[in-house]
Amino acid sequence: MVNTMGFRGTSPKHLARMMKKMGIEQKDVPDVEEVIIRFADKEWVITKPQVLMIKQAGSESFQIAGDKRERPRTGESGGAPAVTEEPPEIEIPVEDAALVASQAGVSIDKATEALKETDGDLAAAILRLKRG
Repeated sequence: MVNTMGFRGTSPKHLARMMKKMGIEQKDVPDVEEVIIRFADKEWVITKPQVLMIKQAGSESFQIAGDKRERPRTGESGGAPAVTEEPPEIEIPVEDAALVASQAGVSIDKATEALKETDGDLAAAILRLKRG
């Protein structure tokens, strides 16, 4: 008889043994603070990541879950580490801060800070302030 339910009902230990028989090993990578994915013109910074390493047939794959933020590219490729600099201070127009403050029901100072944290994204700043 063929099992049509897939892996539902399979215990984690049994699933781990099956994966080991297939030559697949997976393990958590502890103490990762952030993951940076670089593109030609931007970077994704994933904070509070949960990283899972999967080894199969001599290669390693990584599964990453966390909070993603996008920023302009800060470093060059080629093995040299990126120079860590403070990001330039974002100028927030008073009109934008006033709009966010009125929509979120907060002070203009809080609205300005939220706009700086979201790189000037009005909708993201409003959502951040409303969620707390």
